[in-house]
Amino acid sequence: MPSCLLVALPVLLWSTCALAAAPVKKEGVGALRIEVGAEDTGALPIHIGPGVSTTLLFDTDIQQDQVSLESRAQFARVSTGSTVLVLIPSSDLPQGGSLKLSIPFKDAGSTLPSRLSLTLVVDSGSVDRQVEVYRRARSAESYRLEVQQLRTELERLRQESTSLVGEKGEQPGLRGLLMSAEDPPGLAVLRVELQENCKPPCLLLVEKSYLYSSGARLAVMLLLRSADKMPWRIGRAVLVDQQGKKWESMPPAQSGPITAGAEAKVVLEFDLNNPPTGRYQLNVSDVEGNRAMQWNGLTFP
Repeated sequence: MPSCLLVALPVLLWSTCALAAAPVKKEGVGALRIEVGAEDTGALPIHIGPGVSTTLLFDTDIQQDQVSLESRAQFARVSTGSTVLVLIPSSDLPQGGSLKLSIPFKDAGSTLPSRLSLTLVVDSGSVDRQVEVYRRARSAESYRLEVQQLRTELERLRQESTSLVGEKGEQPGLRGLLMSAEDPPGLAVLRVELQENCKPPCLLLVEKSYLYSSGARLAVMLLLRSADKMPWRIGRAVLVDQQGKKWESMPPAQSGPITAGAEAKVVLEFDLNNPPTGRYQLNVSDVEGNRAMQWNGLTFP
């Protein structure tokens, strides 16, 4: 959005200088992107932090003099332009508090949404430094950049997780037990033949598969080979019950790359509150999100 950046540049330069001494403990990769009028737009929180600037860039003009900000007096600076809004909270805002922000657009008579309402959450550990607001349809390039940023962040988290495991030499929970032993004591275990329950295309070959349960924890241990002659590393796993309820796995534990020539052990652990009885569906995808697998009919002991 070139027009937004040209207008925002003077304000951004000021906030960069003024906030040089205000470190942020944790920042996301890239900009947060919001589509006005999309489902649950108003429920999406924008994280702000004392002394740290949050800049909202719009693809259409806003009514600067009608921006409504709750507890505006507790902000060190609120700067507006025709397509930009910069917020710098003061130290008076309590950590964890939430505020309402409402931004009206100029051409209210058009078929596009006339107003954007947001919730600001004070969280100095995870500040959204830049928020791009799309009132018109987003471009394909915008989506491509977002996907690229998400993949970069996913790879960073994967490497960070791998590094931590390497330093400590162990995985927590059931993953640690199952990566070091096939049948640890005290766990209910069931040997299954998941290869028969694969939904084509079956890009992974299951040499052995076991299902485990311990209280609220369920785990799946797989010995896998690649069927598409390309190495695999599991990035995401989801367990789905018969009612369609989904549970994300904890970070997958994997002994090494899954290849056609060498099998690898993969342990997927799920934390369910009162696990429902019945059959489950297991979905996994690689770290790039390009390949996916599905197995049906999992029944835990």
